[in-house]
Amino acid sequence: MNLIIKGELSIETESGLKINSRLIELLKLVQETGSLNTAVKEMDLSYSHTWNTLYKINCHLNEPLLITQRGGKGGGVAFLTNAGIRLIEQYDNLKDSFHQFLEEHKVDLSS
Repeated sequence: MNLIIKGELSIETESGLKINSRLIELLKLVQETGSLNTAVKEMDLSYSHTWNTLYKINCHLNEPLLITQRGGKGGGVAFLTNAGIRLIEQYDNLKDSFHQFLEEHKVDLSS
């Protein structure tokens, strides 16, 4: 019998804020749509909670991950900074390595 090791990759700031797959998914949606509000709605998240989380993360990093601008009639815009784009790339690379590690370390209980 083979057992499968499972896990979720998360990166933590020194202050304990977690960057996980949901945050990366959110950043990707912001990049795709140009709107934090649209991304939050698509993921069925609380806007205020998401905004507070992003604000805290932005405050604890050397560079913010995204920048938002209030809008008028058409609504505001949001875009990722270079740091946000790099974070997505690095997270995706780490996730690939992490999944490869998990795949290579199956537990075999057969005798």
